[in-house]
Amino acid sequence: MDFLSNIFAYPFRWIFNLVGQDYLITLFLFALIMKLILFPFGIKQQKNSLKQAKLRPREMAIRNKYKGRNDKATQQKLNEEIMKLYQEENFNPMSGCFPMLLQLPILFALYGVITKPLTYVLQMDKGVVSNIMKALKSTSEIGAINQINAGKVVEGLSKTDVSRIKELSDSFSYGGFDLSIMPQNDLWSIYILIPILTFAFSFASTKLIRKFTFQPQTNQDSSTKASMNIMDFMMPLLSVYISVIMPSAIGIYWMFQNILSVVQQFVLYKMYPIPAVTEEEIKEAELQLKGKNKESKKKNVVLSDDYYDDYDKTEKTDKSGNNSKNEGVMSKRKKGISPKVLEMYKNGTRLRAKKKI
Repeated sequence: MDFLSNIFAYPFRWIFNLVGQDYLITLFLFALIMKLILFPFGIKQQKNSLKQAKLRPREMAIRNKYKGRNDKATQQKLNEEIMKLYQEENFNPMSGCFPMLLQLPILFALYGVITKPLTYVLQMDKGVVSNIMKALKSTSEIGAINQINAGKVVEGLSKTDVSRIKELSDSFSYGGFDLSIMPQNDLWSIYILIPILTFAFSFASTKLIRKFTFQPQTNQDSSTKASMNIMDFMMPLLSVYISVIMPSAIGIYWMFQNILSVVQQFVLYKMYPIPAVTEEEIKEAELQLKGKNKESKKKNVVLSDDYYDDYDKTEKTDKSGNNSKNEGVMSKRKKGISPKVLEMYKNGTRLRAKKKI
């Protein structure tokens, strides 16, 4: 992850110096730039949702075909037919997950940039940073910065480095609110607002994004709905945990991400609006499905059990004394005949087909 942190440290430092070393504005602009970079993936995800929405009538026709039958065999058949539909239309329902997964390593890389400002923002030598951490017995670079800013002296640290560290520490502070403070160290203060607001923004963005995103049709029984409700709270609660144990800057960055995610999804919704599925479209798809099934049945030759008489087996004995049966003329027409009829034919029954083979 250090490799990614080094990559993202370049634009972060550039923005930081461009805005006059204002850490809060840097976090917002960095989040905005990341959204713009990932916007093409968002377009691909929206197009994928649009294609799935257009397939909805045919999917619903298949689901209605098996409606009310919840046994395992029927559900397996239902899923097979839906997957076959997706394959015929070259649609991959999982391709929309990639943009979401791509944001996770970016978030972890940014965590490294934010929690290690001596290394990634000030670009101090790793050996110097290690000596500072040992001398101050600090487990985090931000903690070491706070101690130096409070007046702690580190032997061997130049005045220039001390000055740079104090300037960086000042960029974390906004009217007494320090972005470097971890809420867990001072939960009964204003810093408790960070995890609370992080939860609120994360939960609200989940609901709003869902309004502007295509939701695939599933069999939503009570257990499925309960699972979805739990998932709605899982990510917000995870964001709360992270914002409590990490510097406040991480929680604020997460809020910026949530706000920009809602804006991005709204823009994509306007660019590629998801069509609403009507009952008429579903009924038309059902008629097409029935017609397709009828055509499929016509291709299968069905021989009636009502039209048959005994087939006279013709047997001959070879020199070894073994008997062999003459399969008759139907042996040339076996292709397309059902296994049941073939078995009857092999047993010596002559069958007459209602339709020509």
